[in-house]
Amino acid sequence: MSRKITEGKVSVIIPVYNGAAWIEECLESVLSQTWENFEVLVLDDHSTDGTTQIVQETARKDRRIQLILRNGKGVSAARNQGIEQSVGEYITFLDADDKLDDRMLERMIWFLKEEGSDMVSCGYHKWTSNLKEDKESQCRADKQGEAYRQDISENIVEHNRKENVRTVDKQDYVSDYFLCRHTHCWGVLYKRSVIGEVRFREDLTIGEDMMFLADLLPKLSRISITDYKGYYYRINEAGVTLRPFVPAYMDEIKSWKLASEIIRRDYPKCRPQVEGILAVSGILVAGKIAVLPDKDRKKYVIYVKECQKTVKDALKVPGARKNLPAGYGIKTIIFMYCPWLYLKMYHLWKRRN
Repeated sequence: MSRKITEGKVSVIIPVYNGAAWIEECLESVLSQTWENFEVLVLDDHSTDGTTQIVQETARKDRRIQLILRNGKGVSAARNQGIEQSVGEYITFLDADDKLDDRMLERMIWFLKEEGSDMVSCGYHKWTSNLKEDKESQCRADKQGEAYRQDISENIVEHNRKENVRTVDKQDYVSDYFLCRHTHCWGVLYKRSVIGEVRFREDLTIGEDMMFLADLLPKLSRISITDYKGYYYRINEAGVTLRPFVPAYMDEIKSWKLASEIIRRDYPKCRPQVEGILAVSGILVAGKIAVLPDKDRKKYVIYVKECQKTVKDALKVPGARKNLPAGYGIKTIIFMYCPWLYLKMYHLWKRRN
């Protein structure tokens, strides 16, 4: 069913599963926005910790919040459903354990219009799940925020112009940002018309953000990047990238292989960069296997071999080795020729640290 798109409205899409500890704070950061023309779509994969009830209670107080109960198909499917059911001219994605600066939407729309861009990406603050640190940080932020609001209340346009904004074409975006690991879908405001039929790949559990942006590349003309930090990214110790190795971690390699096909085809000058990233991905996944106990590492021989092949194939490409981060030159050599020695050495090093 086609939906009538509402001009000027921002659709904030929030997938969540068992996010009771953070969802209220997340929603409050959206409801506090100075840009009031928005809708919030919370896509709940049948949480069991009280998340649903928190969202329902908040939605009763503000009709801009919509709770959509789902059948647990994961974050990519949730975001896709959010795109389908939203009506905003603009779209942004917010994780349930993160939050927004209270002027994020207003400023991002301003940048988008001022620069004539298809999407704009902002900087972000990292914060932890340490409650004491969070309270102290929030207290400082509240004081700074009050001073900030007083400072710009008279002339928001002039204040926005003080922010460093760079607007680039696709080639520079790929080489200077996308392939420099600026591959998260959050902290970005998109024009719905640019997203069109592009959707998140639901067969990926890692790298789905990056592939969404990769699939979006053909639709983009102008991309703006600002150093304004409008997004608060929580370092969540329960996050998927911080958990012990499971086979789904191989999606790190799979996603970058998919992206490399796009880069080779459309941006051949950037191929050494993406191959360097592929090599690093192989090492990173191997490192996840390395920290397992000896008996568990032996279960994943097939994945170790795949990591090794990924590194070898990537570094055959001329110029790829020059694009490795510091320290990865030696790591890749050891891993390519003595993978199990590398895993053992890495395992011992992690135990000491």
